[in-house]
Amino acid sequence: MTEYAPELLDRLPMPIVVATEKGDLVYRNATFTEAFGSNGEQWIRQAVRTVGGERGWLQGFFTGDEHRSTDVEFNGRVYRADKIMSRSGAPPTAAISFEDVTRQREMEQAKSDFTSMVVHDLRGPLSGIQGTLEFVLGGESRLEQLHQDLLLEAQRESERMMNLINELLDFSKIESGNFVVESEAVWIAGVLKRSVRSLQSVAARDDIHLLTAHGRELPEITGSVEKLTQAIINLISNSLKFTPKKGLISVGAQIIGSGKVPDAIAITVTDSGMGIKAGDIGQIFEKYKQSGNKSLRGGGGTGLGLYIVKQVIEAHGGEVSIASVEGVGTSMVLRLPVKRVA
Repeated sequence: MTEYAPELLDRLPMPIVVATEKGDLVYRNATFTEAFGSNGEQWIRQAVRTVGGERGWLQGFFTGDEHRSTDVEFNGRVYRADKIMSRSGAPPTAAISFEDVTRQREMEQAKSDFTSMVVHDLRGPLSGIQGTLEFVLGGESRLEQLHQDLLLEAQRESERMMNLINELLDFSKIESGNFVVESEAVWIAGVLKRSVRSLQSVAARDDIHLLTAHGRELPEITGSVEKLTQAIINLISNSLKFTPKKGLISVGAQIIGSGKVPDAIAITVTDSGMGIKAGDIGQIFEKYKQSGNKSLRGGGGTGLGLYIVKQVIEAHGGEVSIASVEGVGTSMVLRLPVKRVA
């Protein structure tokens, strides 16, 4: 035990234990006893067990040298458990510290609830504005060119605002843990057509060719039609920002694997836009991250669109990848596993 320097650990204000992979406590400092009481030892023992096929949260702390952290609950409070270090041996041991993050989690939840409330309140009036603009622009009344241009610009900005609102709502759900993927039959060909159709008029207005192509035998997958449609719309919208006039955006899908049930479906959104700088590709799917390129259509964004796409696809058990050449174009690939649909 000398390698853990218990005389130093006893002086720290945070709870610390050294446990074996069987849940036995080799060491606990006074702060741990004060925070968790007599039930703390039993709590650690339960954390290394597998119950009903579900592994205890502490099992992964005994392997590898990499840092590991997880949030756990005890007596109605939330603690962030961090692996300080681990030792192989007979038996393996790990030193773990605990930080009370209950207040932090409560504040995050309050912020998420407030964001959701504001977003919902904004969507109603904005939908009314969009409907009015579509009615006026789609009517037979003759508008002077200046008035028509102004209304088209107002329509474009209202669409951008609605996209921002939808992104904030999805982000709020993801951060609060309320982002749930339904288990329904999804016809990918229908999702592609729906996504392209929703942005066809926007592409035509910007003089961009938006096409879709896919095989006739695309299988169904299980997931959420709404969330997958929104993910593809996000990708197309992103391409529209950086593709010049007379450019091309193609949306397609192909089967990966063979047999009665293929392994996966690969959905691609490819554009002939300005591409992404090599240094930006690695972080493009992180929240609040954006490429260094300036949008050709004006207006900024939340930096959440591609982050949400990644969360949606991973929630379906899939993965996202990207290939881009600056000055040539970008191709986003969504790989979704195929499962039998009852």
